[in-house]
Amino acid sequence: MVYGKDPVNWILQMEKYFDLHGVPLLQKVRITSNYLEPNQFLCYKGLCSRKPLVTWSIFMEEMITHYEDTKRNTLFSKLINIKQKGSMD
Repeated sequence: MVYGKDPVNWILQMEKYFDLHGVPLLQKVRITSNYLEPNQFLCYKGLCSRKPLVTWSIFMEEMITHYEDTKRNTLFSKLINIKQKGSMD
């Protein structure tokens, strides 16, 4: 359950899931954060450090912004996509 290349449709799918299971508004972010890929989780963690309360609306806006940022190939997106090749020797 990660949003991959289309965060808007991913969010719509999450909304369907929440409606189907009657998930309370205050639980949506907590549930969703368990299904994030590592780089999306870093974005979420940064959001939590900047805001004392992360609502579902704030979360959705941040994830869409994050996706657009990575699509534009900014410095931050390059940083979170660094992968080690070879050994540490």
